[in-house]
Amino acid sequence: MTQKEQVLEYMQKHGSISTIQAFHIGITRLSARIWDLKADGHNMIYYRTDDGKRKHYDEYRLVER
Repeated sequence: MTQKEQVLEYMQKHGSISTIQAFHIGITRLSARIWDLKADGHNMIYYRTDDGKRKHYDEYRLVER
């Protein structure tokens, strides 16, 4: 299974994926995989989550058409 397929499957199962969650499944370049999915026609919403400790995490949600 490609990384793009892994990300899509994860998002379909869980509704979204963050950079931390992607890292745990072996995806270190989540934004590149998101770009690939968008190029294939998938719609995404981007969020930036702040943990209150001067760290932030990107999160992407799959949007139904």
